[in-house]
Amino acid sequence: MEGLRVENLSVRKGGSEILHRVSFEVAPGERIGLVGGSGAGKTTLLRALVALDPDFSGSLTWQGSPMRDLGPRTWRRTLVLVGQRPAMFEGSAAENVLAAARHHGLEVDAQALLRDLDLAGVGDREAQALSEGERQRVALARALAIRPAMLLLDEPTSALDEPRVRLVEELLARTPVGWILVSHDPAQVERLTGRQIRLEGGHRVPLSPGGSA
Repeated sequence: MEGLRVENLSVRKGGSEILHRVSFEVAPGERIGLVGGSGAGKTTLLRALVALDPDFSGSLTWQGSPMRDLGPRTWRRTLVLVGQRPAMFEGSAAENVLAAARHHGLEVDAQALLRDLDLAGVGDREAQALSEGERQRVALARALAIRPAMLLLDEPTSALDEPRVRLVEELLARTPVGWILVSHDPAQVERLTGRQIRLEGGHRVPLSPGGSA
């Protein structure tokens, strides 16, 4: 079954092209790593995949349906971005999770999702006052609440200590969806993905021998 198809995706900012005609496919349920040095275009690519960088060109389709035909609401429920420094809505952590689900007509047990991420005592706290690590985990709970087809994970554990990194990885491993993962930790990429795509200077480039294309 066809999943995500990206064809000739380019992004311009300030008159410069920072992502150049990147193409790849991701099958439903597939888990891939997006690797490359600082400034390679990894975060730009993830943001373009959910149309958060408006100056992009190229073709994005999910199961054969173009993004423009599905519309932004359906598209952003299909592909959900969890950023490295996620913004929180006003209200409590639990309200953040509930609001995301209800926006798409879904009901969820927000407290259960938070407990799964070692946030049992955080649900009633103001989300915007949480620590960076707590925000990262609330953002992941918020993303899972809308039951996406694919997660776009941009350094999802960068602010977590080792036990919570393992907790998040174990939760993701049980989650029946695919993802594209950006991580500064090569070992994490190896643990959580089956193949990798490399960017350098906004271009897709071959991986070193023994890697994946």
